[in-house]
Amino acid sequence: MFHQVKVSPQDTRALSFLWWPGGDFSKEPEDHQMLVHLFGARSSPSCSSFALKKTAEDNRKYFDAEIIDTVNRNFYVDDCLKSVASTNEAFHLVHQLPALLRRGDFRLTKWLSKHREVLASVPESDRAPSVKSLNLDLEKLPIERALGMQ
Repeated sequence: MFHQVKVSPQDTRALSFLWWPGGDFSKEPEDHQMLVHLFGARSSPSCSSFALKKTAEDNRKYFDAEIIDTVNRNFYVDDCLKSVASTNEAFHLVHQLPALLRRGDFRLTKWLSKHREVLASVPESDRAPSVKSLNLDLEKLPIERALGMQ
């Protein structure tokens, strides 16, 4: 997540480092600057959380309150932990939350759901590794499950 959050140009100097070309310590080191936040910097989690919430605030008029509230209340750094009461709500979340986050150049992955039809609506590349290989053929589900009924 940190690499998805750019550092303001005036602040890149704070994330500078020395690099020896080709790992040759006999050469003069080159000064480099990170353009994105990095894992291990104390500031990265709070900067990334701020950017995520800023994305929600900046796009509030395009998404319903539940999606905005999910960003503000259900993220712990880069993990969204959210349960909903129905498959309809899950479908809404699965489609609207990534759409909102894309507006801030965030990509939400590792989706999990106990409902196969909800997972089937998530691109395989965005599913949690443990469910990527599940056979999600809806034709094989009982009709009441395929329609989201309990």
